Amino acid sequence: NIEALFMRFERIKVPRDKVIIREGEEGDFYYVIESGRCTVSRQIGGSEMELAELKGGDAFGEEALVANARRNASVAMKTDGVLLRLAKADFIELLKEPLMHRISRQEAEAKATAGAIWLDVRYAAEYNADKLPGAINIPLNEIRNLFGSLDSKKEYIVCCQSGRRSSAAAFLLSQRGYKAYLLEGGLRSKAANSTASYGSGGNQE
Repeated sequence: NIEALFMRFERIKVPRDKVIIREGEEGDFYYVIESGRCTVSRQIGGSEMELAELKGGDAFGEEALVANARRNASVAMKTDGVLLRLAKADFIELLKEPLMHRISRQEAEAKATAGAIWLDVRYAAEYNADKLPGAINIPLNEIRNLFGSLDSKKEYIVCCQSGRRSSAAAFLLSQRGYKAYLLEGGLRSKAANSTASYGSGGNQE
């Protein structure tokens, strides 16, 4: 897979101020920065707010591809640079599927009983209205900044309402070496909403 992955990346030179991805657009590529710096921004309250700066070796664009959703932020070049980009179909084949570990409700319950932690990536208001016993809440849009708060020795069962946000979160966690499992179908599925024991693994030290 590694050899095929590198063969399918396209190397492109990009000038300063070039917008690489735009918030609200469909996702078509995954990017790795070979050289240069990028800024990540999002529309908040009618204003464009800078969220982060990316540098050589950083990657972006995966969330929309994994969740099959629109871009949730814009990325523009802060300097001239070189990017490696991978088309959506190649990304799904070579990166997404090998890293995704989907489990059923029954499998999730067994893991939780054995000590795995339920990680709910919905917004706080959604989580507080319908939380799982013992779950912790880190919204998807905050998870990149909070990797350090998670225990790399623990297993995490990642969930959201439909499975779309949790698929992106599970990918990001797996990409960084965490043991992350995606609850198939999300919390809205009939199986996930049945009465069940969620185990005691959610109490993280």
